[in-house]
Amino acid sequence: MDKLMKKFSRMDDNKKRTIIIGIGILLCILVVVFAIVQHSSDNYNNIKQNRNNYLVYSKVEKTDETYPKYVPFINIKSDTVNQVNDNIDKFVANYVDSDKALVTYEYNINGIFLSVVVKIIDYKEDYAPEIYFRTYNINLNTRKPISNESMLDFFHIEESKVSQIIEGKFKSYYADLVKEGYYEPRECDYECFLEYRDVNNYLDNVNYYVKDGNLIAYKPFIFYSIFNDEEYFKEEHFEFLLVVTDKD
Repeated sequence: MDKLMKKFSRMDDNKKRTIIIGIGILLCILVVVFAIVQHSSDNYNNIKQNRNNYLVYSKVEKTDETYPKYVPFINIKSDTVNQVNDNIDKFVANYVDSDKALVTYEYNINGIFLSVVVKIIDYKEDYAPEIYFRTYNINLNTRKPISNESMLDFFHIEESKVSQIIEGKFKSYYADLVKEGYYEPRECDYECFLEYRDVNNYLDNVNYYVKDGNLIAYKPFIFYSIFNDEEYFKEEHFEFLLVVTDKD
């Protein structure tokens, strides 16, 4: 390095100026290339089927005020993701043309994880509407779905712990409902409450989803009963926070 500096110092001013300009141009080119690559990566254009659309967008939009329908399409070039999109279509097929069904979705990108959740509320039976969830987790590097087992391994949590967390939340819901006067424990105890929810196993129909870096489970259950407790349940009651990560 010292030899190069001495050699540079002995050059005439024109040569020095030429070298400095050349280095400056090279640096500018590198900065522009980096910005283009970074922008492409941020927009995931390198893995999209259609670069003009978002990574996940609505392939069906029916903006009915009472029963809207939004069906997602995962815009990734991959045979396995195409199979995921086919699965979504089959999942919503019985509801997308229904006069009494709501179909929506959300998605979240966290590092290599793309998580999509499709939500359906079927009001076909007014006295007992049913709610359904299905989640899809995609590894953006491999462009392949991630199994439930792999999700749990990644977040270092076992199914037994998932079951405990969900059980704890249901007990919390029941305690709140008793406190707010919906239930009288001598009339309907916790087991009675679960029976109205149609919950026989805390792990049945559990779907995993990564939201803001945290692992959550979607657990469907019946939210109407003779006690009119549907007024208590909100959308967030179907989300069960399993693992909180340090997003900083």
